[in-house]
Amino acid sequence: MKTKPSRTSLLDAWRCRRTVRRWHKKEKRSAAQHRFLSRVRSLPYWHETGEFLYAIGFLVEYTLIRLARSVGWFVVLLLRGFVSLGSALVRPLVPPDTGQAVAFSPGLLLRSALLAAAAGVLGWTVYTGLDRSYVLQVQVNGQTVGYVENEQVFDDARAAVYERVETAQRVLSDAGQSSAESGFEIWPTYILTTDYDQTMGQSELVNALLMASGGELQDATAVYLDGALQYVTTDGDHLRSFLQSCLLPYKQVDNPNQRVAFVHDVQLVDGLFFSDSVQSYADVLGQLRGDPDLLKVRSIERQTYQEEIPYPVYTQESAAYDYGETVVLQSGQNGLREITQDVTTVDGVQTDVQTVQVKILTDPVAEERVTGTQLKDYMYGSINGYDFVWPAPGYRHISQWMVGGHTGIDIAGPSGTPILAAASGTVVQTYTWNGIVTRGDWNSYGNYVVIEHDGGYTTRYGHLLQYIVSEGEHVEAGQVIGYMGSTGNSTGSHLHFEMYGPQGRFSAHTVFPDIPTWNK
Repeated sequence: MKTKPSRTSLLDAWRCRRTVRRWHKKEKRSAAQHRFLSRVRSLPYWHETGEFLYAIGFLVEYTLIRLARSVGWFVVLLLRGFVSLGSALVRPLVPPDTGQAVAFSPGLLLRSALLAAAAGVLGWTVYTGLDRSYVLQVQVNGQTVGYVENEQVFDDARAAVYERVETAQRVLSDAGQSSAESGFEIWPTYILTTDYDQTMGQSELVNALLMASGGELQDATAVYLDGALQYVTTDGDHLRSFLQSCLLPYKQVDNPNQRVAFVHDVQLVDGLFFSDSVQSYADVLGQLRGDPDLLKVRSIERQTYQEEIPYPVYTQESAAYDYGETVVLQSGQNGLREITQDVTTVDGVQTDVQTVQVKILTDPVAEERVTGTQLKDYMYGSINGYDFVWPAPGYRHISQWMVGGHTGIDIAGPSGTPILAAASGTVVQTYTWNGIVTRGDWNSYGNYVVIEHDGGYTTRYGHLLQYIVSEGEHVEAGQVIGYMGSTGNSTGSHLHFEMYGPQGRFSAHTVFPDIPTWNK
C-alpha cells in the first residue's frame, strides 16, 4: 500500500524544481550574453571603440567627482554654517514668549565669537578645497609607479610601452625566434589623488612602466617613421650622422629661407627599450637603404616676389556718344602685390607650391569708360509707318546688296561684332548650325535668328557666330541678339540680313536708302 506524501516533502520537491528552473534560466542568460559579447568583440575597431567609450566615461566621472568634492559639499556646509550662526546670534536676543530684547551678557558674546570663528574656519576650508589640484596615481599590479597630470599623458605612455613590446615581438618573429616578452602583458591603472610629491612626463612614465614589467631593458635609440616605431639600435650617434649626410647635399648653407627634411617624418628617440628589439646598426641601415622612398628628401624654400594687379574696367553706355565710340573718363592703373610662397621639391623635382601670404602694396585704380549707343541718322529707317534700326552699326562695309538670286543684304565686319534687333518683336525661330557647309537650305544660313514684328514684318539674321536669345523671347529694338560670324555657307565674317513684309521679301536698302557702303 502506497503512502501519501507529506506536505513537507511536496514543498521540498517544489522548491527543488524551482531552484533547477532558475539555474537553467541563469545558464541560458549567461550563454546568450557570452554569445553577444563574442560577436561584439569580433566587430572591426571594437578595441578602439572601447578605448573611446572608456575615455568618455572617465572624463564624465572625473568632472563629476571634482564638482562634488570641490563645490557640492562645501556649499552645503557653508549654508549650514551660516544658518546655524544666524540662528545662534538671533535666538538669545528675542525670547520666544515675550518678544522683548534682552541685554548682552559675557556668555552671549563668547558664544557669538566662537560661532564667528567657526564660520571663518568653514570659509577658509572652502577656499583651500577649491584650490586643491587632483592628479592620477598610476599603479601596476597594485604598486604605485608614479603620478601624472592628466589621462592624456597616461594614455600616450601606455601606447608607447605597448608599441615597444610589439616591436620586440616583430624583430624576433622576423628572426624566427621567440621572446619572453611575447607573452608579456602589463595593465597599468590609475586613481585620483591629491597626495603626491611630483608628477612625471610621458617619457618618464614610459620608463617607469617598462621597469615595472620585469623585462630585460637597455638604453637604445628608436627610429620612428611617420609616428610609428620601426627600428631600435644602440648606435644612435652613427645613425644621426648618416641621416644628416643624406640631407646635406640638398641644403643651401647661405639660404636662410630653406628647410630640408625627409618626406617621411623620421625621428630618433633615446630611451629604455627591450633588449630583444635591439638590432645592429648595419641591419637598421640596410633596411633604411632597402626602401628608396624612406629616405627621399624634401626641400621647402620660401620665395617672395612682386607682381602687378590688373586694373578692372567699368564700362557704361550713353546715348550722348555715337554708337561704337568709347571715351575713357578715368585711366586705369595696375596695382602691386607681394606674394610669399613655399616651393616644395622632392629629390630636386618641384612637387608643390603653397601660397603663404599675399600683401597688397598698391591698390589698382579702375578704368572708367563710356560706350556710345547713339546711332547715326542714316541708321534709322521706316517703311509704311513702321520704324527699324540698322542691325550692325559696327559694320565695315556692305559686301552685297539684295539683287538677283541673293535674298538679303550682306553686311561685313569683324567677327564678334554685336548684332541688334531691327525692331521690337518676338523671337519665333533660332537655328544652330551643325558644322556642315551646304547650299540652298536652312543649314546654309549657319546660326540664325528670326524675329516677328508688328504689322506683319519679319527679319532674319544669318551666319551668326552665336545668338543669345531664345524662341518665344520678346526683344526690344536695338537689343543685342547675337554676334557676327561666318557659320554656314559663308566665305568671311558678315551678317546676312533679310526683311519680310505683308507683300513678301524686300531689300533693306528700301528702309535705309542713305546707308553708306563703307562705314568710316
